[in-house]
Amino acid sequence: MFHVGVIAYMRGAVLAVVLIIAACSSSSGPKPQASLQSSATPTKATSPLGWAAPVRVDHQPPFAGNVISAISCPSISFCVAVDGAGNIVTSSDPTAGAAAWTVTNVGDSRSLIAMSCPSSALCVAVDDSGDVVTFNPTAGSPAWTVTPVDNTPVFEGGNSLLTGVSCPSISLCVAVDENGNVVTSRNPTGGTASWRLTHVDYPYSFTGVSCPSSNLCVAVDQHGVMASHKPTGGAAAWKRIKVDEGSLSGVSCPNTNLCVAVGTNVATSSNPASGAADWKVTNMGPFYVAGVSCSTTRRCVAWATSPDDNTINTLVTSSNPTAGKTAWKVTNLGGVTGLNGVSCPSSGVCVGVDSVGNVVTSNNPTGGAAAWTVTNVDGINSLSGLSCPSSDLCVAVDEGGNVVTSTNPTGRPAAWAVANVDGTNSLSGVSCASSRLCVAVDDSGKVVTSTNPTGGPGAWTVTKVDFTESGLSGVSCPSTSLCVAVDNAGNIFTSTNPTGGAAAWGITGVGADTAVSCPTSVLCVTVGSSGNAVTSSNPTGGAAAWKVTHADSSKSQYGDFNSLIAVSCPSSDLCVAVDDGGNVVTSGNPTGPAAWTVTHVDVPAVREAPASGLSTISCASSGLCVAVDYAGNVITSHNPIGGKAAWTMTNVDGRNQLSGVSCPSSSLCVAVDRAGNVVTGP
Repeated sequence: MFHVGVIAYMRGAVLAVVLIIAACSSSSGPKPQASLQSSATPTKATSPLGWAAPVRVDHQPPFAGNVISAISCPSISFCVAVDGAGNIVTSSDPTAGAAAWTVTNVGDSRSLIAMSCPSSALCVAVDDSGDVVTFNPTAGSPAWTVTPVDNTPVFEGGNSLLTGVSCPSISLCVAVDENGNVVTSRNPTGGTASWRLTHVDYPYSFTGVSCPSSNLCVAVDQHGVMASHKPTGGAAAWKRIKVDEGSLSGVSCPNTNLCVAVGTNVATSSNPASGAADWKVTNMGPFYVAGVSCSTTRRCVAWATSPDDNTINTLVTSSNPTAGKTAWKVTNLGGVTGLNGVSCPSSGVCVGVDSVGNVVTSNNPTGGAAAWTVTNVDGINSLSGLSCPSSDLCVAVDEGGNVVTSTNPTGRPAAWAVANVDGTNSLSGVSCASSRLCVAVDDSGKVVTSTNPTGGPGAWTVTKVDFTESGLSGVSCPSTSLCVAVDNAGNIFTSTNPTGGAAAWGITGVGADTAVSCPTSVLCVTVGSSGNAVTSSNPTGGAAAWKVTHADSSKSQYGDFNSLIAVSCPSSDLCVAVDDGGNVVTSGNPTGPAAWTVTHVDVPAVREAPASGLSTISCASSGLCVAVDYAGNVITSHNPIGGKAAWTMTNVDGRNQLSGVSCPSSSLCVAVDRAGNVVTGP
């Protein structure tokens, strides 16, 4: 019997995940490496740069893993999952280990919430923007089609978040949203016109739906159940049943004779559309059950929050789900971080997915922890910084403590080597003065230095320099005899001997906390979260040697000043910063009074869910600056002080969040993203 696990995401949970990602992006620090190229010759070209397709380079373990957001197994021999980085993850033998899974990137990192695959040739997913996403996972080059189906507004602005979908066949799909709407289609690949939206449940938010046949659909919300024997029949065809008004989060109906709804309690019924009297409610004690998948009436697997740390890594299974609490068995899974869904195509196979790229599988779902196997199938590391001192060397860093290096940055993945140099710490920035010195910084206050950056893990030395516990956010090394780093508390750390150990680094409080760029040893510019630029012509001279200027007077939608998050100074005569409001902030005299100009060039980031917003910038010279944003765009200018018309936007990386860019010359720029890819141009 076919069943689709429904993932009970609410908008708050989705935005919380995106906020974490956005926070990581904004703290990734400056990409000051461009400031090392002050001698580059300005280009006369006015056409946009050409960019190659993204290439996965951070392809070796250890991995942090992608957030796998949904899974559906139309049979025991085929499972399909999707993640938040635009990947389709498939297997024809889901319990056979990592080698049995294939990851295919479709270049669209939208937030997919739930998915249903009525056949091995059709999957239907829903997202947080009111769209249905359909694709054929068995196609040679899978690609998906995005169809807007739900444009009902929500109080934050934008379209409704679709929270669940169930397709009992290729000729019927039923989705639900956070505004109490049901969206149905008899032809899910037929475009917007083939979908019908019906408002049935105001003011409540649906959290899941399950349709065991075309003659029965059961949806759940915070206040009970909505059921229909004719789901395409309009509002009158849906019936409210008051069942467990304790915020139901998911539902699974393996057939028309059993539905299991979960939340604070487990509610079961053998006649789900009849009435409240036909539902039995069982209290599950300290657990909050987030979702459930029932392969048959004799096998249900639910995933729940742990009472100790509120992490969803607990399974609650039953071979007799209507028999009360004692019929449910609790299993804690080690190695799993945040289960997002489970699909059980039969009583003997269950496959779950989590937030760090793991699948968890079992041929005996009620057999306890030993019966489940955790395998990373969608490993990924989020690249967070990049420095290319020349066209013959690029050094990137990621959030898993790795450096990723190449002496041929336009080559294929084999041209890049991954080395873990900092354990599990998140590296937030890197600057290479030359091939003889690279310095990275991490979120625990360490600098990681190397005089042979391509020499592997043993060529890097880790030194704690910041004991404020605020985390270093960026670094710039204009030469092998000067490096300047900044932390998240507004301190700078300077060294004239960067590889000389902790004693070689001094600390000064200056008030800029996000990024730094030093084009020469006699000019450093740091920027901060209040729109300030802090400059010095003597960066090792202590606090008195630094001058604070309010450079960015633009304000966010909340009325506060935008945060400057990156800066690049190709020379002492030009500095270009970017902020989280989509502005570039430029100066031809960065140490002078009132010397900064604000120009809007990109869509501002919405703080809870950045659709774009500039993330960093690199200027090869006064004749080429390249900024990147959270939506996969590069924004280039051959005249960065020339106003908005001088900047051109090009999408080069789908919807992936570009997190670093470095232009060692006017003929080469390299960008990195949060999915472990590099994109090179022109």
